[in-house]
Amino acid sequence: MEIDAVIAWVDGSDPAHRAKRLAALEECALGSVQNSNGLHETRFMDDGEIYYCIASILKYAPFIRRIYIVTDSQKPILIDEFYKYGICAKEKIQIVDHSVIFLGYENALPTFNSLSIETMLWRIPDLSETFMYCNDDFFLNAPITMKDIITEDGKLIIRGKVRSTWPLAIKFHLRKLRYKFTGRTHIGAHFKTAQVLAARLIGDKRYIQIGHTGHFLRKSTFQKFFSRHPEVLLAQIAPKFRSISQFLPVSLANHLEMKSNSAVIFPELESCYLKPNNYSTSILNQITCGKLQWGCIQSLDEFKSEQIGEIKSVMCNKFLEFLPLNLRGLEQKSMSAAE
Repeated sequence: MEIDAVIAWVDGSDPAHRAKRLAALEECALGSVQNSNGLHETRFMDDGEIYYCIASILKYAPFIRRIYIVTDSQKPILIDEFYKYGICAKEKIQIVDHSVIFLGYENALPTFNSLSIETMLWRIPDLSETFMYCNDDFFLNAPITMKDIITEDGKLIIRGKVRSTWPLAIKFHLRKLRYKFTGRTHIGAHFKTAQVLAARLIGDKRYIQIGHTGHFLRKSTFQKFFSRHPEVLLAQIAPKFRSISQFLPVSLANHLEMKSNSAVIFPELESCYLKPNNYSTSILNQITCGKLQWGCIQSLDEFKSEQIGEIKSVMCNKFLEFLPLNLRGLEQKSMSAAE
């Protein structure tokens, strides 16, 4: 059974991309909005996290056939070093432009909306039927096998827990009222709310709450649903930036799998989830020891400079032989600066 990995990536500091994004903000009348998590600068920043993500797949999931990096007319600067230095075969890592997955839907481009992009990932040419999707700041922290993906009877494994949609639905409506009275016009998108919307889209009153890890999906699940509901696809990919009206594509796929009895729910996995407001040596130690299967370093650009040096040192030591040589040099400089 072939499994591919898909990583969505952007370098928001690239002048061309930044100019395009700022122009789109003005066009959408969002240029002065500062309070939406879908517009925060950190969402578009790149500090080399994708190299750890790739290295972790090469180290802990060697059965992955290809790694597709989905970008907007960009390319990670050190990506070719993975094959130039013999870390993996040249065809192992493929760059896929937004224009490829949005073929026939060019009116939605350019997009700076992760939910829209995730909705179209299944359209990658030659993508395996079952694939792993993860953000570029995720990484495998320990080995995985096919037993972590598919059960013996062929059902997809979903990691999460079932919850009622009502508490979040009520919270959402209260938030809309609060925004109305305070004069705020743009309601920020929320991870859990987007999961609830996915469940309600297909009539479920309960949703599968998932965490910040990689997820395993089936291409045909998206294909069948959107072929029957093209209007849903068009509405989903229309916003240039994340919108509270959008569902989480991963959640939609999970609910469709459960509805067709082609998946099972296993307990949610604990992960090494490192954020600027929870930085600790204990989480760094969790990364080093590798007892937890997944990790995530969110908003690396917002950590203190000495913390960034420590994080990069830990990640470099963990994935050293699977990282490009030039990146190892960069990490060593960071480590020296931190000292």
